[in-house]
Amino acid sequence: MPSFSVDEFDAFKSWANNGITNAVMRGFLSTAQRTVQYITTDLIPGEEQPPVFNRAYAAGWRAEKTAKGADVVNTIPYASVIEDGARPEKIKISSAMIAALTEWVRLKGLVGKPRTGMKRQEQMVEARNIAWAIALHMKQVGIFNRNGRKGLKIAARAKVKAREYLPEEVRRELRREFA
Repeated sequence: MPSFSVDEFDAFKSWANNGITNAVMRGFLSTAQRTVQYITTDLIPGEEQPPVFNRAYAAGWRAEKTAKGADVVNTIPYASVIEDGARPEKIKISSAMIAALTEWVRLKGLVGKPRTGMKRQEQMVEARNIAWAIALHMKQVGIFNRNGRKGLKIAARAKVKAREYLPEEVRRELRREFA
């Protein structure tokens, strides 16, 4: 006949604690991954004027495993400007900014095409002029300051949805761990 003793409780407690910890950690990572999917498939495309040129901002979102769970981050260098906006007084026009804006204007096709008679040098001059106009406008109104909102606040809005995902994901992982 089977018998059970209090002496076995420590081993059981250790087994249960390890299982719970592993399941919760997997649930955190799964929640972060679902949140990234929500950001890239719902929040960003749902913006009135989404930052979609070459999809770098959307592609920069990642779920990263950490020692205490998981984080949702954006790896592109200018993500914080899109997220939080930039006040006009914080905009510093530099040669690097003009060069980046010039390339963006050119890639976006906002200048005449060389095949329409415009020479490459003329195209670059026009692109640089447009870049300067954009930079001056940024200096006046800031960046991603729309409809009274500073930045897109994608991460903050996604956090609300992540709170919905978390219990579901942890429950699923606990069932998997102890099935």
